[in-house]
Amino acid sequence: MKLWVTVIFLGVLPVLSAGCGGSKEGPLRLTVRGTVSLDGQPLESGSILFVDPAGQIQSYFASVKNGAYQTEMEAGAWDVQITAIRELKDKMVPDGAGTGMVPASEQYLPARYNEKTGLRIDVKPGEKNEFPFQLTSQ
Repeated sequence: MKLWVTVIFLGVLPVLSAGCGGSKEGPLRLTVRGTVSLDGQPLESGSILFVDPAGQIQSYFASVKNGAYQTEMEAGAWDVQITAIRELKDKMVPDGAGTGMVPASEQYLPARYNEKTGLRIDVKPGEKNEFPFQLTSQ
């Protein structure tokens, strides 16, 4: 009797697991690309974090280089957090090892583009998914 139950279980298990969770690669990811400008000029260097407003899906990241970014991510609505760091040459702080001084750095984009973001995109299958961000420092 135990062998019969085991055979049925092993026969049904692949059918059940085929419908759960999708493919081995995970959820479908779509290419998302665009540009980021600050005061009309391409943002030289920065980063973008795409965050699920409901907090249910992992966040996605893209680097900004010479005003352009590209990444792959899931479809849906996403909050967008854009950051850019620069060195302050006139302000020095202790280095991480405590052995000297290094230039301080600052996040120079306004909070409305990162920690208090109001930016949002909607990534959809079958569409271009190109999102330009035209930021202003004021």
